[in-house]
Amino acid sequence: MSHFSYRPDFVRDPRPVDLTARPDLAAALDAVNRDLAATLPEAGPMRLTCTPSDDENLPDAYHVALPDGRWHNFVTEPVAADIADAAQETVQAVLWQVWPVCPEHRTGVHAAAVADERAVWWCRIGEGHELCEVGELAQTLPGKQRRALRREERRREG
Repeated sequence: MSHFSYRPDFVRDPRPVDLTARPDLAAALDAVNRDLAATLPEAGPMRLTCTPSDDENLPDAYHVALPDGRWHNFVTEPVAADIADAAQETVQAVLWQVWPVCPEHRTGVHAAAVADERAVWWCRIGEGHELCEVGELAQTLPGKQRRALRREERRREG
Protein backbone atom coordinates (compact mmCIF):
# COMPACT_ATOMS: atom_id res chain seq x y z
CA MET A 1 0.00 0.00 0.00
CA SER A 2 1.41 3.35 -1.01
CA HIS A 3 1.00 6.65 0.76
CA PHE A 4 -1.64 7.50 -1.91
CA SER A 5 -3.80 4.55 -0.93
CA TYR A 6 -6.62 4.96 1.53
CA ARG A 7 -8.36 2.19 3.34
CA PRO A 8 -10.40 3.15 6.39
CA ASP A 9 -9.92 1.06 9.51
CA PHE A 10 -13.55 -0.10 9.42
CA VAL A 11 -13.19 -1.76 5.97
CA ARG A 12 -12.48 -5.45 6.30
CA ASP A 13 -12.09 -8.16 3.72
CA PRO A 14 -15.45 -9.50 2.58
CA ARG A 15 -16.24 -13.17 3.04
CA PRO A 16 -18.33 -15.50 0.84
CA VAL A 17 -22.08 -15.55 1.40
CA ASP A 18 -23.69 -18.90 2.23
CA LEU A 19 -26.14 -19.03 -0.64
CA THR A 20 -27.89 -22.11 0.74
CA ALA A 21 -29.29 -19.84 3.45
CA ARG A 22 -30.42 -17.25 0.87
CA PRO A 23 -31.97 -19.04 -2.14
CA ASP A 24 -33.30 -15.69 -3.43
CA LEU A 25 -29.75 -14.35 -3.70
CA ALA A 26 -28.51 -17.63 -5.20
CA ALA A 27 -31.16 -17.39 -7.94
CA ALA A 28 -30.31 -13.73 -8.61
CA LEU A 29 -26.59 -14.49 -8.86
CA ASP A 30 -27.26 -17.49 -11.14
CA ALA A 31 -29.28 -15.24 -13.46
CA VAL A 32 -26.47 -12.66 -13.61
CA ASN A 33 -23.91 -15.39 -14.28
CA ARG A 34 -26.04 -16.79 -17.14
CA ASP A 35 -26.04 -13.33 -18.70
CA LEU A 36 -22.29 -12.97 -18.24
CA ALA A 37 -21.61 -16.40 -19.74
CA ALA A 38 -23.72 -15.51 -22.77
CA THR A 39 -22.41 -12.02 -23.44
CA LEU A 40 -19.09 -11.57 -21.63
CA PRO A 41 -17.69 -15.05 -20.92
CA GLU A 42 -14.14 -13.81 -20.33
CA ALA A 43 -15.31 -12.14 -17.11
CA GLY A 44 -15.98 -15.53 -15.50
CA PRO A 45 -18.73 -16.28 -13.00
CA MET A 46 -19.27 -13.68 -10.31
CA ARG A 47 -19.63 -14.48 -6.63
CA LEU A 48 -21.44 -12.86 -3.74
CA THR A 49 -19.47 -11.70 -0.71
CA CYS A 50 -20.40 -9.82 2.43
CA THR A 51 -18.67 -7.46 4.80
CA PRO A 52 -20.51 -7.72 8.13
CA SER A 53 -21.21 -4.48 9.90
CA ASP A 54 -19.61 -3.85 13.28
CA ASP A 55 -22.50 -1.57 14.20
CA GLU A 56 -25.80 -3.27 14.99
CA ASN A 57 -27.62 -0.21 13.64
CA LEU A 58 -26.00 -0.51 10.21
CA PRO A 59 -26.71 -3.28 7.69
CA ASP A 60 -24.12 -5.65 6.25
CA ALA A 61 -22.58 -4.73 2.89
CA TYR A 62 -23.02 -7.25 0.05
CA HIS A 63 -20.63 -7.19 -2.91
CA VAL A 64 -20.92 -8.86 -6.31
CA ALA A 65 -17.31 -9.77 -7.05
CA LEU A 66 -15.36 -11.05 -10.02
CA PRO A 67 -13.75 -14.51 -9.66
CA ASP A 68 -10.51 -12.88 -8.46
CA GLY A 69 -12.37 -11.08 -5.65
CA ARG A 70 -12.41 -7.56 -7.10
CA TRP A 71 -15.66 -5.66 -6.68
CA HIS A 72 -17.04 -2.15 -6.86
CA ASN A 73 -19.73 -0.68 -4.63
CA PHE A 74 -22.15 -2.65 -2.47
CA VAL A 75 -25.82 -3.13 -1.61
CA THR A 76 -27.29 -3.45 1.86
CA GLU A 77 -30.73 -5.03 1.38
CA PRO A 78 -30.14 -7.05 -1.77
CA VAL A 79 -32.91 -8.16 -4.11
CA ALA A 80 -32.52 -9.54 -7.63
CA ALA A 81 -32.34 -6.14 -9.36
CA ASP A 82 -29.74 -4.95 -6.82
CA ILE A 83 -27.55 -7.99 -7.50
CA ALA A 84 -27.72 -7.31 -11.26
CA ASP A 85 -26.97 -3.63 -10.71
CA ALA A 86 -23.99 -4.38 -8.46
CA ALA A 87 -22.65 -6.90 -11.00
CA GLN A 88 -22.98 -4.32 -13.76
CA GLU A 89 -21.14 -1.71 -11.69
CA THR A 90 -18.33 -4.17 -10.96
CA VAL A 91 -17.93 -5.04 -14.65
CA GLN A 92 -17.94 -1.38 -15.64
CA ALA A 93 -15.66 -0.07 -12.90
CA VAL A 94 -13.17 -2.93 -12.67
CA LEU A 95 -13.07 -4.26 -16.25
CA TRP A 96 -13.89 -0.93 -17.93
CA GLN A 97 -16.50 -2.68 -20.04
CA VAL A 98 -20.01 -1.46 -20.85
CA TRP A 99 -22.25 -4.41 -20.03
CA PRO A 100 -24.88 -5.37 -21.02
CA VAL A 101 -25.66 -3.57 -24.27
CA CYS A 102 -28.98 -3.09 -26.05
CA PRO A 103 -28.53 -4.68 -29.50
CA GLU A 104 -31.04 -2.25 -31.05
CA HIS A 105 -29.53 0.99 -29.73
CA ARG A 106 -25.95 -0.17 -29.07
CA THR A 107 -25.86 1.50 -25.68
CA GLY A 108 -25.65 0.21 -22.14
CA VAL A 109 -28.80 -0.95 -20.38
CA HIS A 110 -29.56 -0.85 -16.67
CA ALA A 111 -30.98 -3.25 -14.12
CA ALA A 112 -34.45 -2.38 -12.90
CA ALA A 113 -37.22 -3.94 -10.87
CA VAL A 114 -40.58 -3.74 -12.64
CA ALA A 115 -44.03 -3.63 -11.06
CA ASP A 116 -44.34 -7.41 -10.74
CA GLU A 117 -40.93 -7.45 -8.96
CA ARG A 118 -39.08 -9.09 -11.84
CA ALA A 119 -35.50 -7.97 -12.38
CA VAL A 120 -35.05 -6.78 -15.97
CA TRP A 121 -32.46 -5.15 -18.16
CA TRP A 122 -33.96 -1.80 -19.20
CA CYS A 123 -32.87 0.39 -22.12
CA ARG A 124 -33.44 4.08 -21.42
CA ILE A 125 -33.24 5.29 -25.02
CA GLY A 126 -36.33 7.17 -26.22
CA GLU A 127 -39.39 6.06 -24.30
CA GLY A 128 -37.35 3.21 -22.86
CA HIS A 129 -38.03 -0.47 -23.24
CA GLU A 130 -37.48 -3.74 -21.44
CA LEU A 131 -34.72 -5.67 -23.16
CA CYS A 132 -35.27 -8.91 -21.23
CA GLU A 133 -35.39 -10.41 -17.77
CA VAL A 134 -32.07 -10.68 -15.99
CA GLY A 135 -30.77 -14.15 -16.86
CA GLU A 136 -32.24 -14.14 -20.38
CA LEU A 137 -29.69 -12.04 -22.29
CA ALA A 138 -28.80 -15.01 -24.48
CA GLN A 139 -32.22 -14.66 -26.13
CA THR A 140 -31.30 -11.16 -27.34
CA LEU A 141 -28.17 -12.31 -29.18
CA PRO A 142 -28.18 -12.53 -32.99
CA GLY A 143 -29.03 -16.00 -34.31
CA LYS A 144 -25.47 -17.06 -35.14
CA GLN A 145 -24.16 -16.15 -31.66
CA ARG A 146 -27.16 -17.75 -29.95
CA ARG A 147 -26.65 -21.02 -31.86
CA ALA A 148 -22.92 -21.05 -31.04
CA LEU A 149 -23.77 -20.51 -27.37
CA ARG A 150 -26.24 -23.43 -27.38
CA ARG A 151 -23.64 -25.68 -29.06
CA GLU A 152 -21.10 -24.74 -26.39
CA GLU A 153 -23.63 -25.47 -23.61
CA ARG A 154 -24.45 -28.89 -25.12
CA ARG A 155 -20.74 -29.68 -25.45
CA ARG A 156 -20.15 -28.87 -21.77
CA GLU A 157 -23.17 -30.88 -20.62
CA GLY A 158 -22.12 -34.06 -22.25
